[in-house]
Amino acid sequence: MSRLLTAILAVMLGVAGLLPGDVRAADPVAQSCPLLNRSYKARLEQDYLTGAVGEAVTLSFTLDPEKPPEGFFLSVNMNLLQSPKPAKEKKPEILTGFPETSAVFRTPGSYRYTVIVSLIAKSSCGGVKTDTIFNGEARINISP
Repeated sequence: MSRLLTAILAVMLGVAGLLPGDVRAADPVAQSCPLLNRSYKARLEQDYLTGAVGEAVTLSFTLDPEKPPEGFFLSVNMNLLQSPKPAKEKKPEILTGFPETSAVFRTPGSYRYTVIVSLIAKSSCGGVKTDTIFNGEARINISP
């Protein structure tokens, strides 16, 4: 009985990817799903940008392969890491999107953001599955 339980546990851990050597690699479904085979990558074209107060600054992204798979979409999230103190009162207007995200800053100074691009699949049952295909930083310097 203990051998059976050990075998079942080993298979379950292997399928979950918790054992060395990915058992899922032989699974044809895993090989064909972009979220599991991690075949898509995004890239921020420039990680240092400049602009002026009140003018739009554009962050441009590329995707490899160029188009998302059918039924998938891309999401961009920007999280503020650093900004000038007065900027906390006048937050930048950020419109995230892919392949371009735009931001309008109301306060001059140096800003730093974590930028995350995710490949998302949404099922008809209301659940979502995601894969982070870019995780990096953007530095933006805004002049008066």
